[in-house]
Amino acid sequence: MTRALARAFAALAIAAPLLAGPACAQRRHRSGLWAEVASGQGFVRVVCAGCEEISTAAGPGGFLRVGGTITQRAFIGLETFGFTDESFGFDPGDTSGVAATGTLAVVLLWFPWRSGVFFKGGVGAAGGDFIVSSGPSQADTAAGWGAVMTLGVGFDLPISRKFAITANAAAFITAMGDVVLPTRTVDDVIATIYHADIGLTWR
Repeated sequence: MTRALARAFAALAIAAPLLAGPACAQRRHRSGLWAEVASGQGFVRVVCAGCEEISTAAGPGGFLRVGGTITQRAFIGLETFGFTDESFGFDPGDTSGVAATGTLAVVLLWFPWRSGVFFKGGVGAAGGDFIVSSGPSQADTAAGWGAVMTLGVGFDLPISRKFAITANAAAFITAMGDVVLPTRTVDDVIATIYHADIGLTWR
């Protein structure tokens, strides 16, 4: 699914100048107050101090961004992002847990050219809820809090003067710190999420 979204994003970027036509020439970027909502699929890679192996899994996610204009090519926004890993585990071979990661970050969008291509960067806070199996019919729940750094690239394809279809690809590096379970403490949890989304932007 992630590869399919990446191919769709690449095809959209190549075909955009032909599809956008006059609408793109009239209004290429966001302006004033804008908002964007998107969803898609991603891949997470989790490491921690003392873990015997790296945990990796795919899962769904999405985000909401609201922002304003700094210049004609630079925009600032507040972004909230969520991702769910339903085959999570801190121990080797364990995929019975569930991890839900959420972030809240201040992001900057930069449109370097007259096309709809933009680059994203931002920092903020991150949190995670972890449900880990501790027995045949028992599960332990814990939460972790920390910081996030996000980098990405996207493309706005205008469909009217007020709306655009937006494709995004981004990485979210979340440092959760120590996650305290009832039976042990997992030190220095870092989750890196790679995500591809298709969304709608109001501008």
